[in-house]
Amino acid sequence: MRKTFIYGSLLLLFILLISFSYILLKTFTKETFSVLLGLKKRYLLLSLLFLFLYHTFDNLRLYILSRAVNLRYSILYGYVMSFVNTFGATVTPAHVGGELAAVYMLLRKGASIHKVMSIVTMKTISGLSFFVLGFPFFVYHLYKNPEQVVPVLEIFGAVVLVFGAVYFGVKVFIQKNRKRPSVRKFRESLKRYVNYIKIFGYKKRGFLLASVASSVALYISFLLIAPALAKAFGKEEGFFELFFAQISLLYAIFMSPTPGGSGVGELGGLAVFEGFMEPFELGIFVILWRLISQYISALVGGVLFGICLLKDLRG
Repeated sequence: MRKTFIYGSLLLLFILLISFSYILLKTFTKETFSVLLGLKKRYLLLSLLFLFLYHTFDNLRLYILSRAVNLRYSILYGYVMSFVNTFGATVTPAHVGGELAAVYMLLRKGASIHKVMSIVTMKTISGLSFFVLGFPFFVYHLYKNPEQVVPVLEIFGAVVLVFGAVYFGVKVFIQKNRKRPSVRKFRESLKRYVNYIKIFGYKKRGFLLASVASSVALYISFLLIAPALAKAFGKEEGFFELFFAQISLLYAIFMSPTPGGSGVGELGGLAVFEGFMEPFELGIFVILWRLISQYISALVGGVLFGICLLKDLRG
């Protein structure tokens, strides 16, 4: 995991260097300086407040799911996990590192791997609920913007093929090696994991529903960052239009094969926000939006992740 995060971080920095350089060269003018100096501080703080709410709801959904299986930790540790998970998600393709980081952080609290995997699985399912609920808006936006249909479907198709191949590969392997001790042990572990999953389906459905509500609130908070930031740029109209315009971009970022949707988020942001900002404002708006909505949290999470690793290695 450590090597994956290190290589992902290096790749992320490389892509960001190219993306940000392209944006600055294309959009930065003398007027951009005056825009930066004239930003309305209260709305800039509001965008940061929505970022804090994002982490609060992220913290809350994992806290709820952990309590459902009697895994306890402090709310403060939950915030640490949220930032570390964001770091993991930002330096890996399709945000899968967020789940890996969650597993690591929960295992540090002394829980069994089966319990931790069930929590992280439910976290993933609750997160997907927003994308299911938002799918009609996604389809409508793609209908209104057909130039985005092909690349998004290509990414989605690639993800389906990869995960489908992995699923069938694992299934064939288990069937051919049923009698091996290691496979029997794996099957026993899988049964324990499934038993924990069933807990959420039968005894703890209320906890699962609460985590779904937290996940929906989490993504709503994320989508509110850009409209708040637009107000910092003096844009008093188009608040809800800007909110809904991001949905297709959110799908593309989370399905992107690049670390944290880097490149896709920046260049996609230029296309999505072009109709709401002046040309000399657009580039710096996209950069600030990506910094606030993802990269600041990833930086904080990376530092916290390093501290946790050092503590574990010394312990």
